Amino acid sequence: MESIDDVIQKKTSKSLLKFMKLVDPQCRFGFTAELIEAWNALSLTDQQKLYLYLLYRKWRGIDIYGEPYYIIRNCHPVPFNWNQHSFGKTLIAQKKAIIAKYNGSFGTYTRDEAKLYEMTEKSWFN
Repeated sequence: MESIDDVIQKKTSKSLLKFMKLVDPQCRFGFTAELIEAWNALSLTDQQKLYLYLLYRKWRGIDIYGEPYYIIRNCHPVPFNWNQHSFGKTLIAQKKAIIAKYNGSFGTYTRDEAKLYEMTEKSWFN
């Protein structure tokens, strides 16, 4: 039987691997102890926020620069308002976006962002 630490380690390893595939698809940077420690220092929610933030940047055609350790330590993700963005219409059509209130303003956000950032006053598009 696996211990709780074994389960957490496996989950962390998978999430770090997904992160690395996103930010370093050419495998230029290795898995250093420093990198693993920085990733593990993030909460699961912060890991998810960082991953989504970077993934959505790629969707918008914005490159991801820097080495993975630097990104983990210095990137401060925020949700992206898809309102008025061409891909936002696709997210709405696929029912992956909702209207939600973040920092006092309404916008079009993915369902994942609304959950991670604990947005309020969420409503579906008709």
